Amino acid sequence: MIPSSAPAIIGALAGRARRRIRAHFFALHAVTAEEAVPFVPQRPIEQRQFERMQRAGIIRQAGRGQYWFDLVAWQKDQDRTRAFLVPIVIALCVLAAGLITLLY
Repeated sequence: MIPSSAPAIIGALAGRARRRIRAHFFALHAVTAEEAVPFVPQRPIEQRQFERMQRAGIIRQAGRGQYWFDLVAWQKDQDRTRAFLVPIVIALCVLAAGLITLLY
């Protein structure tokens, strides 16, 4: 059975949508409530990621249809993600090294 690549594709599309959203706010320097700008997601995946970023507090609403990008919340989200993934990657590397050693 060939493993499905769908989760990897979905993850890549979600990451791309988050980068596009972030780029929109950075390009317009909308990083404070006073500099809020409108944003309308162009694709369903952008809509889902935009809503996820709002729930996480990364995208904040300053007024009707006006949003801004909270850099502090974004950094905290990045730190949480790294804190979760780094131990997993280390464990996988140690496991791979152990298997290579055993099979050598």
